[in-house]
Amino acid sequence: MSETLKVTLEAIQTRVTRVFPAQVRTAVEPLTDEQIWWRPNETSNSIGNLVLHLTGSLNYYLNRNLGRIDFTRDRAAEFAERGPVRKDQLLAGFDDMVAKAEKIVDALSTDGLGDRSPEPTMHRLVVEDLVNVAMHLANHTGQIVWIAKMLQDGAVHELWIKSHRSEGAWKEA
Repeated sequence: MSETLKVTLEAIQTRVTRVFPAQVRTAVEPLTDEQIWWRPNETSNSIGNLVLHLTGSLNYYLNRNLGRIDFTRDRAAEFAERGPVRKDQLLAGFDDMVAKAEKIVDALSTDGLGDRSPEPTMHRLVVEDLVNVAMHLANHTGQIVWIAKMLQDGAVHELWIKSHRSEGAWKEA
């Protein structure tokens, strides 16, 4: 069982700190600031909103809750922003969050996966927190990639496979 837990923790770590962030960066980098803040209608989110939301969410649920890094979140502001926050500023905040997340997840051990969640109204165990963070990041990364594909034909061709291979999540048989 400990080998299964080790592989599980490594898989979550690889995706949360390398694969999905690489997909977000690859999708955002070729876009203009105007494209990053484009939205199809007033009730939909732009890529910019989604990047702000992921930055805020992971800073809160992973870096603050599991890593004990001081962070005050303004979730409503993540969605209210209409930009344009410049692409370099947006990605700098995102990259800072990812750098902190790498340190937090690196410090986790399989022994701690069964610890009580610091967010008991949502989850019972730390492993549930980590799965939730990974699934949430995957969901919004998919939205970011889809919007980027819509805005720039061919910009993120085969991104899923390429990022999994380049970031070490794809194990060739």
